[in-house]
Amino acid sequence: MNKTMTVQARTFVTSNVRATLVFALALLLGACGFHLRGNADIPEIYKHLQVQSPQNTPLDKWLRAELTGLRVQLDEPNSTILHVLNIRPTRQELTGSLTEIQVGVEVDFRLENAKGEPLTAVRTISSRRSFQYNQNTVGIQSQQEELLQADLYQSAAQQIV
Repeated sequence: MNKTMTVQARTFVTSNVRATLVFALALLLGACGFHLRGNADIPEIYKHLQVQSPQNTPLDKWLRAELTGLRVQLDEPNSTILHVLNIRPTRQELTGSLTEIQVGVEVDFRLENAKGEPLTAVRTISSRRSFQYNQNTVGIQSQQEELLQADLYQSAAQQIV
């Protein structure tokens, strides 16, 4: 009987310590200003957008996904136009004892009214990532590069939004 009381007491203390720890961490996160990303307040002029970007590109896919996630109505006639003017992917390889690949993307865009007249100046955003690998080891370079490029386009879409 004494042994079962000890196991029950230990279980009770352990569960209370865990609950206290979770509560303390939640308080710390709240105190530092952290909050989950909710729906942003979008000005009325941007709640309905036409997206003009090169079709079937990773940027177009991510841009539409980000805007849809914010409940923006896409491709409605007579609405503000998000015009992607230029997409410039970059790739640089630096060799040494390790090979470093730097990939990036720069995107020029502007907002236009329904008639195509500029509402904003042309804006440029850029995103860059890099990774290193040893050429003598198993070749995962192309897979890593593809993952980084997908991340680049998602990051660029988030910056535009």
